Amino acid sequence: MTASDWQFDPPAEVLESRLFAVGGYLVVRGLFDEETLRDLEREAALARIESQRMLVAESDGTEGRGGFPARAYRSGAGRELHWGLHGCQQMTESLAGVCGLGLAATGCGTYSYYEQSGDFLAVHRDVLQCDIAVITSLTPCLWDRPAGELVVYPDLIREPLSTARAAGRNAGTSIPLDRGHTMILLGGIVPHEVAPTIAGQERIVAINCYRALTAAQPTPDSFGWESSSVSAE
Repeated sequence: MTASDWQFDPPAEVLESRLFAVGGYLVVRGLFDEETLRDLEREAALARIESQRMLVAESDGTEGRGGFPARAYRSGAGRELHWGLHGCQQMTESLAGVCGLGLAATGCGTYSYYEQSGDFLAVHRDVLQCDIAVITSLTPCLWDRPAGELVVYPDLIREPLSTARAAGRNAGTSIPLDRGHTMILLGGIVPHEVAPTIAGQERIVAINCYRALTAAQPTPDSFGWESSSVSAE
């Protein structure tokens, strides 16, 4: 797909949702209490043992969703606790109430570890199975300097990804997620990236994806434009 072929045409339910109305993202506190955060941290440490480094030197030319954005970080599969929290009916109903959109959880979720200086994930839109990403930070952010933060491009929702790449991070909004903060993101629409970390910084997040339920796709299926090869974030 070239930039001239790009079309912005998500379902009406998504365009009419509360989440879209506020720019495609929200940051909330307290989705998980302190005890649950500690349990997630322990599970993340176990998942790290079997995790893999994700390395792509240069982004491809994807204009819509998925593709091969450049990246350097470690990824591990979520385990029983991760899925038990994110996949339960209470969670999907709570998120649907916040988003104003019916949702269904997909997959078992992942943990991402930005562990080395310069680890990052280039600008992209999420895979077809991930209309909405729920991203919870398990580590404190660096409030005194920008590093390793999530950068979103709500003003470029209707633009091909090449526009966001050309504009650079100054065109985006940096969102430092502190420990226990959760971003609810229309990742299939909003271009976003993770800025490079710095020496001594570690960023660990728990991520789960959700599909939007629409009249056209009343069962857990997904809207989207391109093939996919990278998970959320």
